[in-house]
Amino acid sequence: MAALMWADRRRLALLNTLVVPFIVGPVVTRFCSRQEHRVRRPLSIASFTSCATSGHSVLSSFLAQATFSRDQLNALGVDPYTFVGDAQMGWKMAFCERNLAIFVGLLAFGLALGLVHRQLQPASFAQFAVLVSPMALDGLTQLVGWRESTWELRIATGVLFGIASGWFLYPRVFAAQRTLTPQDSRELASR
Repeated sequence: MAALMWADRRRLALLNTLVVPFIVGPVVTRFCSRQEHRVRRPLSIASFTSCATSGHSVLSSFLAQATFSRDQLNALGVDPYTFVGDAQMGWKMAFCERNLAIFVGLLAFGLALGLVHRQLQPASFAQFAVLVSPMALDGLTQLVGWRESTWELRIATGVLFGIASGWFLYPRVFAAQRTLTPQDSRELASR
């Protein structure tokens, strides 16, 4: 019971801690090219399965150069969507900038929520829909081929999505759970 009480009092810190690997992991993989099988490979597999990175994205790009255009990668004879890098060009980061920005926004919201002592009402469904619509519009217009998104827009819409998700979910998590008291612990132990 002591462990449950400890976790209950620190649930925001635990949630924030769970987000950190999704920020640090993809960044670390980019700099672990020499440790391909020991460090980079497991992190890359986990990250690449959840993100469609492309070679012409800035943060999902290579060490040798901040970004490569699709034309540059095609001229080199590599597919921008499947090529993960090599020792000469460098390695792609495991997440695209939008996914990384989502987790940064979620962590930023979690840290800010701790500063206001969780005194925040959750976002309504309408507020959430309005806040995530820029990312949906950016992603859908790119998906259907109307235009190519920019790394700046991916970061901005990703951070906004992460903050909106935190605002929608975290206050609900805290409202749904009440803090365990010593009396609760004794009642649970007696069952």
